[in-house]
Amino acid sequence: MNKASLIGAVLALLLLIASAYISVTLPISEKGIPFTAQSLVVFVIAGLFRPKSSALIIGVYLLLGLMGLPVFAEGSAGWDKLAGASGGFLYGFMFAGIAISMIIKGNISSSRWVFFAMFSGTIILFFFGLGQLTYKFGWEKALEYGLYPFWQMALVKALLAALVVLAVRRPLKMVD
Repeated sequence: MNKASLIGAVLALLLLIASAYISVTLPISEKGIPFTAQSLVVFVIAGLFRPKSSALIIGVYLLLGLMGLPVFAEGSAGWDKLAGASGGFLYGFMFAGIAISMIIKGNISSSRWVFFAMFSGTIILFFFGLGQLTYKFGWEKALEYGLYPFWQMALVKALLAALVVLAVRRPLKMVD
C-alpha cells in the first residue's frame, strides 16, 4: 500500500467510526427505529477499495471495537457487543464488504455490477445478522427484531452506496 492509499484507508476507517455515531430515528414503530450510517459506509468502502484493503479497514474497525474503543453504534464496544443481538450485523460487515469488493473489482465501468454488489452485500449482511438473532431468540423474533423494521432502509442505503461509489469511483478507479 503506497502513502496515498494508506491515507485513504485511514480516512475511510475514521469515516466508518464516525458513521456509528450518525443515527436517525424514524417513527415507524411505537418506540421509533434508529438507523446508523455504518452499513452505508461499509458498502462505500468496499466499493472504492480492493478486497484486501476493504477487509483490512473493516477488520481494524472490528478489532478496535473488540479492544473496547467506543467505535460501534451509540459508542458501544467489546466482546459482549459482538456476541450480542446485533453482533451478527457487525461481523457481517466483513463478509458483505469482501463480497462487494470482489464483485466490483473487475467491473469498474459497469453500474449494473455496482448495484448488484450492493444488494448482494445487503443480503449477506442480513444473513449474518438474522443468523445471530435466530441463534439467540429464534426465527420469528429474528424477523421481528432484525428484518421487518430494517429491510426497507437497508435497500435505500444499498442504493445510496451504489450511487456514491459510481460518482466517486469512476474518476478514481479503485483504491489499493
